[in-house]
Amino acid sequence: MMPLRSFLCMLFSLCLPTTLLAHIQVEHPIVFATQAGEPSAVFMDLHNHSQEPVQLAFVQSKVKSRLALHGMQKGHMIDLPTILIPPHSTVQLKRGGLHIMVFDLEQSLQVGEQYPLSLFFDNGEVIEIKANVVAP
Repeated sequence: MMPLRSFLCMLFSLCLPTTLLAHIQVEHPIVFATQAGEPSAVFMDLHNHSQEPVQLAFVQSKVKSRLALHGMQKGHMIDLPTILIPPHSTVQLKRGGLHIMVFDLEQSLQVGEQYPLSLFFDNGEVIEIKANVVAP
Protein backbone atom coordinates (compact mmCIF):
# COMPACT_ATOMS: atom_id res chain seq x y z
CA MET A 1 0.00 0.00 0.00
CA MET A 2 1.31 3.46 -0.92
CA PRO A 3 1.98 5.74 2.08
CA LEU A 4 -0.16 8.87 2.27
CA ARG A 5 2.86 11.14 1.66
CA SER A 6 3.71 9.22 -1.52
CA PHE A 7 0.13 9.38 -2.74
CA LEU A 8 -0.14 13.11 -2.09
CA CYS A 9 3.15 13.86 -3.90
CA MET A 10 2.02 11.83 -6.90
CA LEU A 11 -1.40 13.50 -6.91
CA PHE A 12 0.18 16.96 -6.62
CA SER A 13 2.53 16.21 -9.54
CA LEU A 14 -0.44 15.40 -11.78
CA CYS A 15 -2.04 18.78 -11.07
CA LEU A 16 0.87 21.01 -12.08
CA PRO A 17 1.89 21.91 -15.62
CA THR A 18 5.29 20.49 -16.56
CA THR A 19 6.73 23.94 -17.28
CA LEU A 20 6.40 24.87 -13.62
CA LEU A 21 8.31 21.82 -12.49
CA ALA A 22 11.69 21.93 -14.23
CA HIS A 23 13.69 22.94 -11.16
CA ILE A 24 15.71 19.81 -10.37
CA GLN A 25 18.59 18.43 -12.41
CA VAL A 26 20.12 15.00 -11.76
CA GLU A 27 23.71 14.16 -12.66
CA HIS A 28 25.97 11.12 -12.36
CA PRO A 29 23.45 8.55 -11.05
CA ILE A 30 25.17 5.26 -10.15
CA VAL A 31 24.24 2.13 -8.22
CA PHE A 32 26.55 -0.59 -6.95
CA ALA A 33 26.43 -4.03 -8.58
CA THR A 34 24.96 -6.69 -6.30
CA GLN A 35 23.38 -10.13 -6.22
CA ALA A 36 19.63 -10.68 -5.93
CA GLY A 37 18.48 -10.28 -2.34
CA GLU A 38 21.59 -8.31 -1.31
CA PRO A 39 21.44 -4.56 -0.54
CA SER A 40 22.97 -1.86 -2.71
CA ALA A 41 23.15 1.95 -2.73
CA VAL A 42 22.37 4.68 -5.25
CA PHE A 43 24.38 7.90 -5.50
CA MET A 44 23.95 11.04 -7.62
CA ASP A 45 24.11 14.84 -7.62
CA LEU A 46 20.81 16.73 -7.24
CA HIS A 47 20.79 20.37 -8.39
CA ASN A 48 17.97 22.70 -7.33
CA HIS A 49 17.77 25.64 -9.75
CA SER A 50 14.71 27.19 -8.09
CA GLN A 51 14.21 29.99 -5.56
CA GLU A 52 12.59 27.58 -3.10
CA PRO A 53 13.86 24.54 -1.17
CA VAL A 54 12.78 21.22 -2.67
CA GLN A 55 12.69 17.82 -0.98
CA LEU A 56 13.21 14.41 -2.52
CA ALA A 57 10.11 12.74 -1.07
CA PHE A 58 10.47 9.15 -2.28
CA VAL A 59 11.94 6.91 -4.97
CA GLN A 60 10.52 3.99 -6.95
CA SER A 61 11.91 1.54 -9.51
CA LYS A 62 10.40 -0.63 -12.23
CA VAL A 63 12.76 -3.35 -10.96
CA LYS A 64 11.09 -5.00 -7.99
CA SER A 65 12.91 -3.73 -4.89
CA ARG A 66 12.40 -1.66 -1.76
CA LEU A 67 14.04 1.79 -1.76
CA ALA A 68 14.77 3.99 1.26
CA LEU A 69 16.23 7.46 1.72
CA HIS A 70 19.19 7.25 4.09
CA GLY A 71 21.70 9.49 5.79
CA MET A 72 24.46 9.11 8.35
CA GLN A 73 24.40 10.23 11.97
CA LYS A 74 27.31 9.58 14.35
CA GLY A 75 28.62 6.89 12.01
CA HIS A 76 25.32 5.01 11.72
CA MET A 77 22.87 4.85 8.83
CA ILE A 78 19.47 6.38 9.53
CA ASP A 79 16.18 6.39 7.61
CA LEU A 80 15.16 9.83 6.38
CA PRO A 81 11.61 10.97 5.55
CA THR A 82 12.97 13.28 2.80
CA ILE A 83 16.22 14.73 1.45
CA LEU A 84 16.31 18.55 1.42
CA ILE A 85 17.83 20.39 -1.55
CA PRO A 86 18.20 24.10 -0.67
CA PRO A 87 17.52 26.81 -3.29
CA HIS A 88 20.25 27.25 -5.90
CA SER A 89 22.23 24.38 -4.36
CA THR A 90 23.59 20.95 -5.12
CA VAL A 91 23.22 18.00 -2.78
CA GLN A 92 25.49 15.02 -3.31
CA LEU A 93 24.17 11.58 -2.56
CA LYS A 94 27.44 9.79 -1.81
CA ARG A 95 29.08 7.01 0.16
CA GLY A 96 29.25 7.92 3.85
CA GLY A 97 26.54 10.58 3.50
CA LEU A 98 23.07 10.95 2.03
CA HIS A 99 22.11 8.09 -0.31
CA ILE A 100 19.30 5.82 -1.49
CA MET A 101 19.40 2.26 -0.18
CA VAL A 102 18.17 -0.60 -2.35
CA PHE A 103 16.78 -3.65 -0.54
CA ASP A 104 15.03 -6.88 -1.54
CA LEU A 105 16.14 -6.89 -5.19
CA GLU A 106 14.57 -9.75 -7.11
CA GLN A 107 17.36 -9.74 -9.69
CA SER A 108 21.10 -9.13 -9.69
CA LEU A 109 22.54 -5.82 -10.84
CA GLN A 110 25.53 -6.44 -13.12
CA VAL A 111 28.26 -3.93 -14.00
CA GLY A 112 27.34 -2.16 -17.25
CA GLU A 113 23.57 -2.46 -16.79
CA GLN A 114 21.22 0.38 -15.89
CA TYR A 115 18.78 0.54 -12.98
CA PRO A 116 15.62 2.63 -13.67
CA LEU A 117 14.46 5.02 -10.97
CA SER A 118 11.62 7.51 -10.56
CA LEU A 119 12.43 10.39 -8.22
CA PHE A 120 9.42 12.15 -6.66
CA PHE A 121 9.89 15.66 -5.24
CA ASP A 122 7.61 17.63 -2.93
CA ASN A 123 7.15 20.36 -5.57
CA GLY A 124 5.40 17.77 -7.75
CA GLU A 125 8.36 17.18 -10.06
CA VAL A 126 8.96 13.56 -11.08
CA ILE A 127 12.24 12.67 -12.79
CA GLU A 128 12.84 9.36 -14.53
CA ILE A 129 16.52 8.34 -14.56
CA LYS A 130 18.68 5.30 -15.23
CA ALA A 131 21.51 4.76 -12.78
CA ASN A 132 24.60 3.09 -14.25
CA VAL A 133 25.54 -0.11 -12.42
CA VAL A 134 29.17 0.08 -11.29
CA ALA A 135 31.52 -2.07 -9.22
CA PRO A 136 31.38 -1.31 -5.47
